Amino acid sequence: MDTLGWKGTGGGVTAQQVADRALSALQPGEIVLMHIGSNPDDGSTLDADALPQMIDRMRQAGYGFITLDSLLAG
Repeated sequence: MDTLGWKGTGGGVTAQQVADRALSALQPGEIVLMHIGSNPDDGSTLDADALPQMIDRMRQAGYGFITLDSLLAG
């Protein structure tokens, strides 16, 4: 699922919305697509800003993390 953090604050998105969007779609095997860097129009870094909260909330929900390479290797 795409967090849509790339839209930036100029696109009407907040870090809280990014985190909430990721958590609402959470299910086993879910891949969360996030973007590195800042929005070229407004300089916001919503995915990076939301990431610590997302990790905490996902761990509280019992989820863990692996790399895409590990997932594909089975």
